[in-house]
Amino acid sequence: MTESALDRAARAAGIILDRPGEHAPPVPDFTKHALTEMLGPAPAPPPSDERPAFVPHWLDATRTFGIALQLYQLRSARNLGVGDLADLMALLPCFAEAGADFVGLNPLHALFTADPERASPFSPSDRRFLNPLIIAVELVPGYRPQMRDAVTVPTADTVVDYTGATAAKLAILKAIHRRWRAGEADISDAARAAAASHAEDGGETLADFALFEALSHAMRAEGRTAGWLEWPEPFRDRSSDTVHAFAAAHAEEVDFHRWLQFLADDQLRTTQEAALAAGMRVGLYLDLAVGTAPDGAATWSDPSLTMRGVRVGAPPDLFSLDGQDWGLAPFSPTELIARNFAPYRAVMSAVMRHAGAVRIDHAMGLERLFLIPDGAIAADGAYVRQPGLTDQVVDATHLHRAIAIGEDLGVVPPGFRERMAKRRIFSTRILSFERGPAGMIAPSRYPKDSLACISTHDMAPLAAWWLGDEIGLRLDLGRIDDAVARHERAWRHGEKQAILALAGLPPRRAEDPLDDDIVVAVHRVAARTASRLLAVRLEDVVGGRRLVNLPGTDREHPNWRHTLPLDVEAIARSERLARTLRAVHRERGP
Repeated sequence: MTESALDRAARAAGIILDRPGEHAPPVPDFTKHALTEMLGPAPAPPPSDERPAFVPHWLDATRTFGIALQLYQLRSARNLGVGDLADLMALLPCFAEAGADFVGLNPLHALFTADPERASPFSPSDRRFLNPLIIAVELVPGYRPQMRDAVTVPTADTVVDYTGATAAKLAILKAIHRRWRAGEADISDAARAAAASHAEDGGETLADFALFEALSHAMRAEGRTAGWLEWPEPFRDRSSDTVHAFAAAHAEEVDFHRWLQFLADDQLRTTQEAALAAGMRVGLYLDLAVGTAPDGAATWSDPSLTMRGVRVGAPPDLFSLDGQDWGLAPFSPTELIARNFAPYRAVMSAVMRHAGAVRIDHAMGLERLFLIPDGAIAADGAYVRQPGLTDQVVDATHLHRAIAIGEDLGVVPPGFRERMAKRRIFSTRILSFERGPAGMIAPSRYPKDSLACISTHDMAPLAAWWLGDEIGLRLDLGRIDDAVARHERAWRHGEKQAILALAGLPPRRAEDPLDDDIVVAVHRVAARTASRLLAVRLEDVVGGRRLVNLPGTDREHPNWRHTLPLDVEAIARSERLARTLRAVHRERGP
């Protein structure tokens, strides 16, 4: 059959029309038209040198493990209602003494401080900057204990009150900032010089971000949105006279948000240094979101870099029958090539500069992204090629001497994992997902260049998984139907039996409550995998039963809000955690 002119134009634009092995419906003509018009003819991809990513020599000779956690989930008497870097630093000695070589964190990208309830770390305002909520205020030069007495600190026994925690933290930080601007003598010249150097290094990019934050707060004070798409027209244009006048009139507020980025960056650097000093060989393992919020600082300051009128998502699958619309704005592949990938390198450097490893969310996005035009539902999206990104990741790993781990879960195109393995971008392998024709894959058959784990933030923690909590939740929310729920419950029972068999426990224990023996045994199975890296999810061990994130939802489920059942002090004393880490360490070897 002769190919239509529309199909030829779509292919020329980089739209993928053929998806072998995926049983995908044809791309609708509406989608082909919309994406072709946005993309235009795809430029020739840059040549690739095919070199492998950085992997430290010591890791080729051993296997190791680390702890994965969501920073905001950490509870303590000293924080302001949301976990911060001081909470993490308090746990580093405990983790390092148990043999852990890294701590994996959720994305720390800048969100919207003017709208704290926009809590998803995977929908950032700008991936080049940090979320000020990670700052531990008492570690900031100029802090005084009485500042805490002047604010209301919300409780975080079960969930984070982002509005209350952000108000408390920003109030204290503004009080400290006023002391900096007033020239108070107890703030050292070295601290002031470091802040000035950070501002100078950040240049216009940092200045634009700080200006956006100041504008965002001003707009919220007027009852408008924190994101710029609904601001009055003159404020939507970074170069307008109105915006320049605002910057001049609100110089102190702009300086405050620039200063917050210095504090966050400085404390993150200190945390990485503390992890290495404690004996960890990797240190922080940070996370890179796949895209950016369409109304955030990144799209406001550089609107031509991201595509408008389209969102990143995922096609339908058994986990989400209608597909997923993540509402993210993607980089323009054409614009990235035109700029020699400098914007992508800036994002990679922002994540890697204080880390020994980086997790690339939705790693398939290094080759293709599922894009949904405005006016279309998720199921009607199409994949678009993303040339040249893998080379940029590889180059960044060598520049920053950081390991790259790809989150290659979901709909994985044929040959993708093999291509990533050739480049030594590690794969992610979840214990219950690794199955072959004869059942669960033996731990010895896992690829060496991979990170093994029992669960991720997009899955139920072990206690909830054991009971099938998330199956019922997705059914109640209409994400799956009764037939799928019945199938998943039966499948879950088989998964539990298979894991127990690998652990050397009787399959009948699949009916038992999840006790310490089962928790330790399951982690021992994960530790036996051939994977060079193993991530022990803290929530799986300390008994968290509430889902961090239910993909495809926002407020229907309180995503990114639930805290851990134990506080920092109790985590450090947890016998179940200590016993689990001892078992993992023994299996992983010296």
